[in-house]
Amino acid sequence: MAKRIAAWAACAASIGYGVPQILQVAGVLPDPIDRILIFAPSLALVPCYAVAVAALAAEAEGRDRGWRFGALALALLYGACASLVYPVQLGVVIPRELAHQQGAEIFSCCAFRNPLTVVDLLGYTYMSLSTLMLAPTYRGAARWALVANGVLAVPIFLQLFWPWLIWAAAPWLVTFPLAMALVARAEREGA
Repeated sequence: MAKRIAAWAACAASIGYGVPQILQVAGVLPDPIDRILIFAPSLALVPCYAVAVAALAAEAEGRDRGWRFGALALALLYGACASLVYPVQLGVVIPRELAHQQGAEIFSCCAFRNPLTVVDLLGYTYMSLSTLMLAPTYRGAARWALVANGVLAVPIFLQLFWPWLIWAAAPWLVTFPLAMALVARAEREGA
């Protein structure tokens, strides 16, 4: 039950991130509302995904156990990275900007070569690799959605050097929530 709820919550949080991200790119949301609406569900996504993978690993048997615990290790690395980025944005960078205070620019995300942008990209690289490790433990559509999200680790990481690869990584907006929804559904069918 916990694994399904956490997977659905991860799905919802990723959609909660994706919608304002698209609206930001379309120029619909003003700054800093756009960033707040992006960073808040991103922060919620961290524990949802980590708990989902932990619950999946805890109940795994046989050959799935190794894959799922590997996925958990990578999910925790993602969580450690992302947990640093979003509170700094919401609790330091944006409030300092609104108060017209200088000094937090170096900590802003997500401009090219800013330190926390690098941490964020590393975190999402780990998350994608985590879904890739979950893939062999599923069949059918869930497996392929997890693989599709997993291979996005390459363009996500390479944005460190070529920021235009964000367009190659953009399918994450679909592959991750789809993968989480299909995992939740597969776990229900398996129950």
